[in-house]
Amino acid sequence: MASDERVVLITGASSGIGRATARAFAEGGARLVLASRGEEALAAVAKECRDRGADVLTVPTDITDPAAVDRLARSATQRFGRIDVWVEAAAVGVAGPLGSESVDELRRLVDTNVFGTTLCARTALTTFRAQDHGTLILMGSLLSLFPNAQIPLYSMSKFAIRGLALSLQQSVAGHPRIRISLMMPGPVDTPFFQRAANHSGFRLRAIPPAYASQRLAAGILALARRPRRQATVGFVSHLMLAGHRLAPRTAEALVGRWGAATVTGPEPAAPTSGSLFEPPATAAVTGGYRRGRLRRRLGDWLGEARSRANRPAAR
Repeated sequence: MASDERVVLITGASSGIGRATARAFAEGGARLVLASRGEEALAAVAKECRDRGADVLTVPTDITDPAAVDRLARSATQRFGRIDVWVEAAAVGVAGPLGSESVDELRRLVDTNVFGTTLCARTALTTFRAQDHGTLILMGSLLSLFPNAQIPLYSMSKFAIRGLALSLQQSVAGHPRIRISLMMPGPVDTPFFQRAANHSGFRLRAIPPAYASQRLAAGILALARRPRRQATVGFVSHLMLAGHRLAPRTAEALVGRWGAATVTGPEPAAPTSGSLFEPPATAAVTGGYRRGRLRRRLGDWLGEARSRANRPAAR
């Protein structure tokens, strides 16, 4: 049986793509360092990973706190001696027209998605340079290419992550053992939309067709195995990227309008700050946005099969 000897650190590990990624690495036997704000949800995913045979360290971490990020890296190296792969998957969302959010919500989104991600990238690169190797995988979004009038702040933050990734790729060009990859998901079926601050007036939902988190986890495993400049997952996501290369203004207009029209459902919803300021006690991999039992099973199976294909070969 293949055994993954890498040390993998994952932020945002308690929910959605981060949780699916933790499970996928655990299946291969990787040593895991899992971080998120919520201790209860973090303990739950840690148990799932240990049940899959992984050695797991949990470090409750708010990535907006520089001291907490430093402590996260220090705890990982003290326990395992190094960090081979750092997956930066923590993010929060705010929906609604610009100005509908509070200043505190705006600040929290920027602090988490931009400042926090930058802190983690800085700490990861410091660690990688000291040990002379490492792969940083930043979680971007196709919303760093396509506008969406219903979630302008979240889209803005993903533009920033893409800019950070491209710049860091240049900065490590002379270090062949240090790699930076940008994962750019399209629509994904995660609990993210249930937890975002919502001032749109309607219930949020994943833009169809939403892909299984397990498929994104498989894509992240592929980047950890063979780092690339950027990657996405799913036929529609690749089609969107191709359209943007061929006719950017037309693609931005079409995809932007489609995304803004479908990210909300018909049901009214009262304004809420979601989980911006307090993490939920429980978490999950899926948000329940994929319709049809067969489609859900097929997406989960496909993600798990591709994860197995991207694990280290048996020795």
